[in-house]
Order: sequence, then C-alpha cells, then structure tokens
Amino acid sequence: MPGMTASQKYIQIRGVIDTDALFVTLDGEKMSKRQFQNRVTYYGKQADIKGVRCSFHTFRHTFAKLSVKNGAGIFELQQILGHTSMEMIRVYVNLFSDDVMDKHRTFSPLVNIKVRM
Repeated sequence: MPGMTASQKYIQIRGVIDTDALFVTLDGEKMSKRQFQNRVTYYGKQADIKGVRCSFHTFRHTFAKLSVKNGAGIFELQQILGHTSMEMIRVYVNLFSDDVMDKHRTFSPLVNIKVRM
C-alpha cells in the first residue's frame, strides 16, 4: 500500500459498499454522527492521546486549521464544512490569522513590485 493516502487505504480495507457514506458500521450502513463522534473519542483514548481533547469538534477544528494553513479559501472551507453562514469560517480564519498572513505573503501581488529609489 505504499504511495496511498490514508483515505485510500481505509477504503481498500473497508471494501466497496453500496453507499455514498465514507464511514460505515460493521453492517455496511452509514455511520451516524453520534457513532462517528463516539469512535473519534474511543480511538483517541486507545491511542493514549494526551494534552488535547480528542473529539469530533477537535477533529473538525484541526481539519479547518490545516486547510487554512494549506491555502484553502473561505468559500471552499464553508462548503466543505457545511456552514450556512460565514461567521464560523471567520472564527477559524481569525484564529489562524498568522498562518493566513504567512500564506498571503507567498501569493500577494506586492511580492513582485520593485521599488526604485
């Protein structure tokens, strides 16, 4: 399985199932939000993760942070996370504003402006 993403490995192990859901129960049924939340918490305890709350909320928060750090736009992030308003996206962007500013420096048009004195 070298060269495969974690998602590809998971799908290969899980097998092909007649559902659009990524995460399924042992019966091949779509996993409920509560079941997924419980799994995240359970596996966090199994992995003996310390110093951070291992929860569905933390999972989404980390996803949003890494997405912003990798240059995700606010509109794409809003769609992916399923937020109907931009308010929560603004919270994520403001939380990681230093990361956003660092990323901005790489694509800002001002980078290529030369000043002559």
